[in-house]
Amino acid sequence: MNDHPLPTLRNQLLSLHKILMLAERALYEKEGNVIQGPNHFLQLLTGDARFAWLRELSQLIVMIDEAMEEKPPITTERKDALVNEARLLLTGSNESGSFASKYAAMMERVPSIATAHAEISKAFAPR
Repeated sequence: MNDHPLPTLRNQLLSLHKILMLAERALYEKEGNVIQGPNHFLQLLTGDARFAWLRELSQLIVMIDEAMEEKPPITTERKDALVNEARLLLTGSNESGSFASKYAAMMERVPSIATAHAEISKAFAPR
């Protein structure tokens, strides 16, 4: 499928996750909601329906982390499957409420998300 190093993709996804969290937080606060501190924000990220879509990306990052620690080392097929899973998550279903649809809407509003997406997309290009 491609020869994109999985650790690089993982780091890009982690950076993207942080940008998305901050953008979602800013939107949440702009709507008049108050976040009382880091613990409150963590509670929202892990338990509030508003932030549930971000957990899909968190889970993918964890899957990549676990795969990179596998013994014996991760196979090319497994690496390709994880890259494909990332591609599907970010660009897949446009169904209302899906990760990809919420992500696309955020990308339109926040230039740094579009920039991060352009970098990540290089991993999805056929080689």
